[in-house]
Amino acid sequence: MQHGKQVWVRGLLGGGFLGVLCFTTGCTTTPDGKVYWAGQEPQPQVQVARQELVFQQVQRESAMVKSQVSGMEQAQTRLVERLDRLEATNRDNAKLREELAVVRRDLEQVRSERETMRKEIVDDLTTRINKYMATAASAARPAPPAKQNGYMHTVMAGQKLADIAKAYKSTPAVIRKANNMKDDNLKAGQQLFIPE
Repeated sequence: MQHGKQVWVRGLLGGGFLGVLCFTTGCTTTPDGKVYWAGQEPQPQVQVARQELVFQQVQRESAMVKSQVSGMEQAQTRLVERLDRLEATNRDNAKLREELAVVRRDLEQVRSERETMRKEIVDDLTTRINKYMATAASAARPAPPAKQNGYMHTVMAGQKLADIAKAYKSTPAVIRKANNMKDDNLKAGQQLFIPE
């Protein structure tokens, strides 16, 4: 019977007069669109349905908040891990900087030792070369002729030792020995001592 009243009230609400009557007598409308007269309580099913709707809405909002909290926790975990890696990297970088400083000091020490060693080697070689040059220069100089009597001859272009020896009534061997020569080759402008 109550269902019949609800239908009848709905029909009247659409007609205008009953809408005013319903309004003045204090009828109520449920969220699902059903109209009840004043004093009638909504069915317990409606209240349960409302509570279920509210509960479902709370569950959805709770799930959304839980998802957001979970996402924030994951982001926090990632940030903590990143911070740990950065701190470890920073510690490693500090160790690396210390190691680099040690390597730089060692490198400077090696450079300094190498420069010192190079200077010592250059000085030693210079001394040896100077001694060798002095010895070689004294050995290369012809010995001054022993107070012999003789003539100085300047070689002219095209002259041969045999011709010069013949002109001074000497031999090529005597002239070679007097001038510390190894062979008969002559150069224009060369000075020869010809013993008597």
